[in-house]
Amino acid sequence: MESLELRLLEGLELETPSSRPWNNLVAENPASGFMQSIEWAQFKHAQGLKHYRLGIFQGENLVAGCLLYYAADSNPGFLVAPHGPILPWENKELARQCLGLLISNCERLAKEDGLIGLRIEPLLPPSPPDLLLEFGRAPIDLVPKETLCLDLTCSLEEIMAQMKPKGRYNIRLSQRKGVTVRSGTRSEMTDIFYPILNITARRDHFQAEPAAFFVELANSLLPNKLAELLIAEHEGEILGGLVQITFGKTSTYLYGGITNTKRNLMSGYALQWEAIQRAKAAGCTQYDFYGFDQFCSPSHPYGRFSNFKSQFGGTVKRYCGAQDYYFMDELADALIKVFQGKE
Repeated sequence: MESLELRLLEGLELETPSSRPWNNLVAENPASGFMQSIEWAQFKHAQGLKHYRLGIFQGENLVAGCLLYYAADSNPGFLVAPHGPILPWENKELARQCLGLLISNCERLAKEDGLIGLRIEPLLPPSPPDLLLEFGRAPIDLVPKETLCLDLTCSLEEIMAQMKPKGRYNIRLSQRKGVTVRSGTRSEMTDIFYPILNITARRDHFQAEPAAFFVELANSLLPNKLAELLIAEHEGEILGGLVQITFGKTSTYLYGGITNTKRNLMSGYALQWEAIQRAKAAGCTQYDFYGFDQFCSPSHPYGRFSNFKSQFGGTVKRYCGAQDYYFMDELADALIKVFQGKE
């Protein structure tokens, strides 16, 4: 077996020679997702987060790697890898070697930036592999550790048939009543969708992201098609909107909201059905509702929306959640500063 080499990937931008191999590596790894894509990294950079791009090569073949995000003013803080690292998990020995390379280099990078640990969140089953024994469960998750996914490999008729009766009925009701769904623009993300999201947040008692988040999302992700905004209308009146992320073989429902008018027309169902159809047409094999609680508990962050999501059928998927690895020298330095009253 050829030796492994870790390289800091400079100039990893869209439309560069290295961009396609990287995104292909991420898209083909079942334990990774859109948050390790170049497009998402550019979005987070626009939000003010710094990031490192690490690639592991076997000869000239890119076999593993990780995009690591961190806030420059977060001290002490973590190097964070949502949906990462990208490792050949099925090859335990190769994955072990790659992870060792990543950890040693992350510790060096962390020392430069005053960070104390590495927080990863690959989409692995609830019981993490032995490879992660030196990691501990993080106090918070970066992405939902339980979600609901639709299988898009069957026909649209079969997708509709496996829904709950209420789901099918409400989709057809919205069609009969003349609700239509179209693509939205960058300006509509902030001028139309964001106010709708705030209406929904007040009605359903959750906290919406700040407006600046959606400005950058629209500017960074709509032009390159990683994100798409859908707008539901009826007789010229806007009723709701939905943001979906499509990367690799997965399309993800990230945000959605409906107004307080004409709610009886079930525009939320029309939006989801259009998003599902677009995901299938794009060649996706699954549609991820991004966050789910099968018990619909009011105290769960996704509990209020889970009954709605469940009407579309699908299969519950559970993951191991975020895992932390502490760099002991940096942690000790941070604790000393705290005890000395320097932080």
